Amino acid sequence: MKIFSRAVLTGLLVSAFWVTGIGYAVESTPDVAKEVEKHLAMSKSYEEKAMTQDVLIAEHEQMKKDSKNKYTISSKLGVSPKFHQMEKHCNAIIADATKLRNDLLDFAKWHRMRAAELQGM
Repeated sequence: MKIFSRAVLTGLLVSAFWVTGIGYAVESTPDVAKEVEKHLAMSKSYEEKAMTQDVLIAEHEQMKKDSKNKYTISSKLGVSPKFHQMEKHCNAIIADATKLRNDLLDFAKWHRMRAAELQGM
């Protein structure tokens, strides 16, 4: 009977510690309004970074268009091999910047969703 009582007593004490928070550090609940604000700020930041990628994409689209005119030798000979080098350079940057822009927009969307979730929407 003594063993059973100790086990029951130990169980009750552990339960009491668990319920009341004694014996372990209880993490404080974050201020929801601050968390929402933080997520919205992150979303805005990612959207701004995505806009800089749009600028980079536009610059290289224009660069590619301009270089075709610049490196066209004649209508009979076509374009210079330098144009193909420039086109390869621009296409690589455009592809990478597009992927990065899309990833940034996905991050912004996630942070807006998380802010709405915290607001109970």
